[in-house]
Amino acid sequence: MKDLKLLSLGLLGTTDELRYKMQQDCVALAQKGFHLAIDEINKGNLTFIGCNIIEDELSFHNYERYKSVIVNYVAKMLTDVIILREEKNIVRKIIAQNYYYFNEAEQNIIYENTLKMLNNTGSVQPDFSFSHRRNHIFTKLMTYLNHHHELVLDGFLNFRLKEYRKQLSEIVDQVVDEYMMDLEFKEFIRILCYFVDVQEPKVDEVHVIISDGGTFKIMDADGGPVSENLLGQLLTDHIDTVNYEDVLISSLITIAPQTITIHNADSLQENNIIDTIKMIFSGRVIMCPGCPICKKS
Repeated sequence: MKDLKLLSLGLLGTTDELRYKMQQDCVALAQKGFHLAIDEINKGNLTFIGCNIIEDELSFHNYERYKSVIVNYVAKMLTDVIILREEKNIVRKIIAQNYYYFNEAEQNIIYENTLKMLNNTGSVQPDFSFSHRRNHIFTKLMTYLNHHHELVLDGFLNFRLKEYRKQLSEIVDQVVDEYMMDLEFKEFIRILCYFVDVQEPKVDEVHVIISDGGTFKIMDADGGPVSENLLGQLLTDHIDTVNYEDVLISSLITIAPQTITIHNADSLQENNIIDTIKMIFSGRVIMCPGCPICKKS
């Protein structure tokens, strides 16, 4: 009597990693009283790794008991393969197919940003977190392996995990949108930097004093308000819809001072506006560590 096959996994490409893992599982299972054998058969471009009950252990009772144990082992193993290796390959393929017009360097940035988002629980929907993806894939594998003796990994990925692949594609789309917004922002900053560099400074020094409410004052070197002749029209243009951050940046660009000292920056909940000012006025910004002006504000 021949050994009876419990499961067979069809794989494209190298099988060394999975064969080694299955052999290690067999050793672990043997210590628990489950004696299994691994074989390997080539069929076309696929290699099938089989997991079999050895002849001496064969009985109906043993078959059902062995099948239950090995299905759980193989499902866990394949879940790790999919989530840790194949997921990256799928992301690569999605980028290559849907965003082929980006150059190689840009595609690599999108790829790395996608992996970061997938591994950051706070960046993806709760139903697509790492743990949720792992549980979803494991459940799908358990269901399939309990009803089938043979699994071709590529076919399973393409036809049994369609929703998973769709969600991966949506994550890539989100990353591309954010990447394009970042490029547009950097181009906008570049233009503003050029504009600041080519115009003559209207004053040498200004102090930006930020209040706890996020509003600001722009003072000259003597502690007085900057001339209304410089800012009057600008503030009038924004009087109906005041966005303090936009007005502050526009005001500073209009004045184009040689030096900008920012006071009480800690009162801001986010430092985005400070970072933007530093980018536009590179080398001109001084962050006040604390002074009487800061205390007053």
